[in-house]
Amino acid sequence: MSPDPTPDPVTGWLALPRCRVGGQLLPLVLLHPRFGIAIQGGPPDAVPLLRQRLERARFAAIFPGHLPVVRIAPGQPPEAGFDPKARLDLPGGDAWLTCARRVLERDAPQGEMVPIPSRRRRHRRTRRLAIAAGLAALLFGGVTLSVLEAVPARSTLVTAPP
Repeated sequence: MSPDPTPDPVTGWLALPRCRVGGQLLPLVLLHPRFGIAIQGGPPDAVPLLRQRLERARFAAIFPGHLPVVRIAPGQPPEAGFDPKARLDLPGGDAWLTCARRVLERDAPQGEMVPIPSRRRRHRRTRRLAIAAGLAALLFGGVTLSVLEAVPARSTLVTAPP
């Protein structure tokens, strides 16, 4: 979505134009490794929508800590919207930028989050049936081989005495 995936070398801001979050269009989302996320324009509830989108993507599980998210007016410098007391406090340096960018550039899954049962539990019966079938085949093969070996071989070839 972003024409240039790298931050501006002069200002350090990564611009993500036209992000769709919670069915709303955010005209411009700016990310900075030292400040956080600034939303320029968009609906009045843009900050809660963006936080909800990050929550759905399990962002806080990957990067626990405080990520400042502010909404600024068009034309306002992004740094002016951040509270100097509420500093960005996420582990991993600026790795959060890549994760947040991916979250914001993709459409969010809709509906409620539902826990998916593990594959181990879902395929337990199939696995048990396959093991039972394999053991039965081994048993049948073993019995067949023992029966074949118990019967002495008879030759139909008749030889004349020398």
